[in-house]
Amino acid sequence: MTGKPGRIGVLGGTFDPVHNGHLALAAAGLREFNLDKVFFVPAGRPPHKLDDPVTPFHHRAIMLELALAACPAFFLDRMEKKRPGPSYSVDTLRELRERLGWDCALYFIIGSDAFANITTWKDFNDLFRYADFLVAERPDTAPGRLDDLLSQQSGFQQDRINNCWRHPLGARLHPLPVDALPISATTTRHRIQAGESIQDLVPAPVNAYIQQNHLYGASR
Repeated sequence: MTGKPGRIGVLGGTFDPVHNGHLALAAAGLREFNLDKVFFVPAGRPPHKLDDPVTPFHHRAIMLELALAACPAFFLDRMEKKRPGPSYSVDTLRELRERLGWDCALYFIIGSDAFANITTWKDFNDLFRYADFLVAERPDTAPGRLDDLLSQQSGFQQDRINNCWRHPLGARLHPLPVDALPISATTTRHRIQAGESIQDLVPAPVNAYIQQNHLYGASR
């Protein structure tokens, strides 16, 4: 990737496997905030799953490549695989800032469920030094959840004119409406293990790869 696009989204996760919900989230960021690109950053060693089995990185990365091929604005970034130890979002955003520079508008895309636990993340306040946040709000959850979450934490100030919140370190936090059914990687894996179809949950090339490589207990 060359150049320094003006507006970049970052979507991290285990992607075990990538599913249509991930793609809908990134597409919403592109559409609602006029992003130039969205980087998908699979975790090398997810810190919240150090004691749990995780599919090898190369499989997760290949599935992402297959899923992202249909959208020229989506890119796979393997940076977390290259770093030793657990994969922390604060390190990823810091590295992206060093790579892209401060002129780039960087947006960290995150679901409201994950954001609700962000105070448990490593150096979580530093996250707001490096990027603005797009916090997904699905139609099946109560509207205004971001307002509810941030009103309970000290330091955040609501900017009603621009429909966002501001962190003392400079980040703006925007609600991101996502018109998508709730899908989780856990549900996807459970369906595969039960011998059920996942055609409605993942892109066709990802489904084929899972079957061909017998991932998640897929039958031969």
